[in-house]
Amino acid sequence: MEILTVLGAVASVTASFLFYPQVWASYKAKKTDVLSWTMILLGMLNGVLWGVYGFLKSDPFILLTNVMIFIGASLLFLLKRKYG
Repeated sequence: MEILTVLGAVASVTASFLFYPQVWASYKAKKTDVLSWTMILLGMLNGVLWGVYGFLKSDPFILLTNVMIFIGASLLFLLKRKYG
């Protein structure tokens, strides 16, 4: 496997889980007052736009990575609404 492919795959995995540590911490603490609505909404928008781009380019790395980013940001959105 080419080194660039491996690097891209590792980058996709790490980016995919970008929001999940904060989701877990917010869920455990039942507090989201320090989270920015702007950050959450930009994360969701980023996931949608890059996801559409990945779909249109037929690039599974871009698509899957950004679907996971959108889901993570959406979970933060839900937690912020509940506990914020």
